[in-house]
Amino acid sequence: MSRLIAGHDDIASLLSGVAESLQRIVAFDFAALILHDRGTNSMRFHVLNASEPANLRPGGWFRVDQDPAGWVWTHQQPLVVSQLEGESRWPEFMEWARAAGLYSLALVPLTAGKNRLGAFGFGCVAPFAPSHEELAFLERVASEFAVAVEAFLAKQQVVHERDRILTLFEITNALVSKLSPDDLFSAISEQLSKIIRHDSIILMLRNKETGELDLEAHHLTGTAGVSHEEESFDPEGSPSGEALASAKPVVIYKSGLERFPSSEYRKFLPQGFQTGCSVPLITSNGALGTLEVARTTDELWTEDDVALLLQVARQIAVAVENALSWRELKEMKDRLATERLYLEDEIRLEHNVGNMVGQGPAFESLLKSIQTVAATDATVLILGETGTGKELVARAVHDLSGRSKATFVKVNCAAIPGSLLESELFGHERGAFTGAIGQRIGRFELANKGTLFLDEIGEMPLELQPKLLRAIQDQEFERVGGSRTIRTDARLVAATNRDLKAMVEENRFRADLYYRLHVFPISVPPLRERPEDIPLLARFFVQHSAQRMNRRIETIPSAALEALKRYDWPGNIRELQNIIERSVSSTAGSALTVAMPEVVSETLPQAPRGKGAKVSEADEREALVRALKQAHGIVGGPNGAAARLGLKRTTLHSRMQKLNISRQYG
Repeated sequence: MSRLIAGHDDIASLLSGVAESLQRIVAFDFAALILHDRGTNSMRFHVLNASEPANLRPGGWFRVDQDPAGWVWTHQQPLVVSQLEGESRWPEFMEWARAAGLYSLALVPLTAGKNRLGAFGFGCVAPFAPSHEELAFLERVASEFAVAVEAFLAKQQVVHERDRILTLFEITNALVSKLSPDDLFSAISEQLSKIIRHDSIILMLRNKETGELDLEAHHLTGTAGVSHEEESFDPEGSPSGEALASAKPVVIYKSGLERFPSSEYRKFLPQGFQTGCSVPLITSNGALGTLEVARTTDELWTEDDVALLLQVARQIAVAVENALSWRELKEMKDRLATERLYLEDEIRLEHNVGNMVGQGPAFESLLKSIQTVAATDATVLILGETGTGKELVARAVHDLSGRSKATFVKVNCAAIPGSLLESELFGHERGAFTGAIGQRIGRFELANKGTLFLDEIGEMPLELQPKLLRAIQDQEFERVGGSRTIRTDARLVAATNRDLKAMVEENRFRADLYYRLHVFPISVPPLRERPEDIPLLARFFVQHSAQRMNRRIETIPSAALEALKRYDWPGNIRELQNIIERSVSSTAGSALTVAMPEVVSETLPQAPRGKGAKVSEADEREALVRALKQAHGIVGGPNGAAARLGLKRTTLHSRMQKLNISRQYG
C-alpha cells in the first residue's frame, strides 16, 4: 500500500490500485472517495473504481445531513450499514443507493492529522458485514490514504488557482482587445468554461426607461455564435431581481425555483436546466444588469465558482459600461449626422423662408393661437388651403415651445409612397425588406425631445393610421422588421388642406386618429382674406430674392402693390412668393416689374364681367395720363410711369401710341 501510494500522483489510478489490493483482504464490490465540499457543505463522490454499479458516477452529491458519509465526516467514526433496505436514516441517499443496486456499505473517516477530508466508502451488491479486524484495517488504510489525498488536493488547489489566474488574464485580454461584441462574449464564455462548467451564459442589461432587463447576448457552450433575441422581462420576483437588489450573486436550483414568482424568467433558462447563478454587473455608477450562467446538470455551485464569477462580472461590467458609453456616443454622432443632413436638405430646398410676416387682424388672431398652444405639449392640427404657410405655423409652434432647442422634423405624407412611408416614420431593421441593407432611424425617433410635423396628413394610407395612432397615444413603436419597442418623446403637429371630418364620414380616414389629431386646431386664413399683409409679404420676398440673386431692387411701384392687393391669389402665399421671385429675376432696373400678366392687367381699369363686355378706351387713357402726370412725363426708370403701372417701358410706349398720348404731362 505504501509503495502504491508513493507511485501515483493522481487519485483515480491510486484508488483503482488501492481497491484492487484491498479486495485480497476485504470482500467488497466497489470503493469510493467521498470528499467534503466546504463551499456547499455537501459530500461529493469524486472517484470510483472501475467496477462500480452503472448508476453510480463521479460528481454525485448530497448535503452533509442527507449522506451517511456526512455522518462519518462529522462524528469521525466508522459506519456499517449491512442492509440498506431497513435503514431509515438518510432516506434520499438510501433511495439513490438502492436504485443503483447497492445492498450494503461500510464507511471509514478520511482524515489527515486535524484535516477532516471526508470518508472512504466500500459497497456491496450483496450482504456485507466486515469483522472488527477488517474494519480496523480499513481505518488504517484510510489514514495512510488520507495523506496522499491531502497532498493531491493541495496540488489540485494550486493548479486551480493557477488556472483561475490564467483565465482572468485571458478574459482581461479579450476585454481590452478590439474584438466585436459577439466575438468578445464568445471568448469570455470559452475562457470561463475552462474552470467553471456551464451550458449557457446570458448578458442581461437594465433598460433605464422601462426598468426591465433586456437580453443583450446569449451564448451556448460549444457553439460558435452569439444570439441576440430581442427579449426582455420585469426582474421583480426573479433571481436576477434579487441579485440586483442585494448586489450579490444568487445561486438557484431547479427544485427551489418555485420561491421566485416571476414566470418570465423561466423563458431564458436553457432546455434541461438544473442549476444556475445570477451575478449582478455593478460599477461605480450603479447596476448595469446581470450575468446569467446556467447548467443542465445538478452540479453544486461552490464558493470558489461564485467568487470567480463575481470577479469576472466586475471585469465584464466595466467593459459593458465602456461599450454602452461608446454606443451612446456613436448613436449621438449618427443622430447629429442625420439631423445635419436633414437640416441641410431643408435649407437646400428652402422650406423655411424666414419669419412669419403680417400685421392684420387675421394674422394677429393666428399668432395668438400659436402662442397659446406652443407653451403646451398638445397635438396641433393646422388647417388651411394650399400655399397658406402651414409649415411656417408648425415651425412657429416649435420655436415658441420648450422643445425649440431640439429638432424640428418634417414628413410630407403625400410625397412618399405608402409602401415606404412606414419605414420613413418608424425606421427599419437590416433585412426588413428587399433593399434594407442596414438599420435606419425613423423620423419619430429622430424627433425625440423635439417636434414631428406631418404635412398632408390626409394622404396617409388607412393601413398605416393605427400604428401612427399608437405612436401618438403611447409614445412607442417598433421599427419595420423589428420586435423591440422603442419609446420616443416627440410632439406631433399635423397639417392638411383637406376636410378630414368629411373623409371620416366617407370612411377614408380613421375617426379615432382624427379626434386624436383634432386636439388644438389652427385655421390659417387664405391670402385673399388678409390683403393688408400683401405689401409686407411682397417687400419681404423681394428683399429675400434680390439678396439671393444679387440684384438691387429698391422700390415696388405703388400701382404694382395695389394690383397685387386686388388679385384673388388662388395659390396663396406660395403663389405670391413665386411671382415675386420671377419678377425679381426679370427686372432690369431698381424698381420691381411684376412679371405676371394676370396681375399686371389689374393695374388698368377692368371690364365689367359678362359676355361681350369691353374696357373703355377713355378709362384706359385716363389711367395712363394719371401715371404720366405722377411721373412728370418720365416713361422709364424706377420712378417712371411704366414702373408705376407695373408695365414694361415698351408696353407703355405701345399703349401711348395707340391712344395718341404724348409726354407733355411732364
